[in-house]
Formats: sequence, structure tokens, C-alpha cells
Amino acid sequence: MPNVYQLIYLSRLAEAVSPACVAEIVRAARQRNLAFHINSLLVFDGWRFCQTLEGEYAAVCTLADRIRRDERHTGFRVLHGAESTVENLFGRSSLDYALSYEDGLNCLEAAHGQETLVLLSGLLPGLDREPARLDQ
Repeated sequence: MPNVYQLIYLSRLAEAVSPACVAEIVRAARQRNLAFHINSLLVFDGWRFCQTLEGEYAAVCTLADRIRRDERHTGFRVLHGAESTVENLFGRSSLDYALSYEDGLNCLEAAHGQETLVLLSGLLPGLDREPARLDQ
């Protein structure tokens, strides 16, 4: 099985931006990620984003740089980035979307490296995840 590159970041919704923009982010990201063979999980808690990106190293890094420059985000910070033999660790499609309630993303604020994988895995059962998409 080929290695995939996994990157997890945390960012905040820019102050002047409405949370309503998330629907457009999800729509556009699904199309773009599908074209570049990237699987992803985007978690939003009303003001913070945590996203996993999994795919070929160059494609994931290019996308992460694009997201970092997106003016709808601030405070973009990579929590984890590494090669893995485990595919689709968090995302089941080009972009899965989930809501986190009750400050669930707080535990990731100080996370780094492998700890991020453990903490995010622990959050999965409590996320309000949309049904699986079959767009791969």
C-alpha cells in the first residue's frame, strides 16, 4: 500500500466573515479535493476549523498553502503532518463535514504531532457528522 501524507490544521473563522460561508467552502472543497485525490474531514464549531487532508504529499501541501492564504481563515496552524500507510484515517470522501459542539475542539489548541491523531480520534464519536458521501 502506498504511503499517503496526512496533514491536520486548526484555524479560526476571520472576524468579519459570516459562518454562512462554510457552505461554500464545503461545496468548493469537495470538487477541488476530488480532482486532486484528497480525502478530508472538515470539523467546524462555529468559529474554528479543524481539517484533515490526506493524499499525495505535493497535492496536500499545495492545498494547505491555498487554505493558509484564504482570507476567510486566520491563525492557520499545522498540528500534524506525516506520511502514513493508513489511508482515509478520518475522511471517507473528498470532504466529509462535521459540526463540533460544546467546545470540542478546545483539546486541539495545544496539540501537536501524534497527540493530535489521538485527540481527534477521540472526538469523532461526539461529532455531528453528515452521512457518508460516495464521491470517490
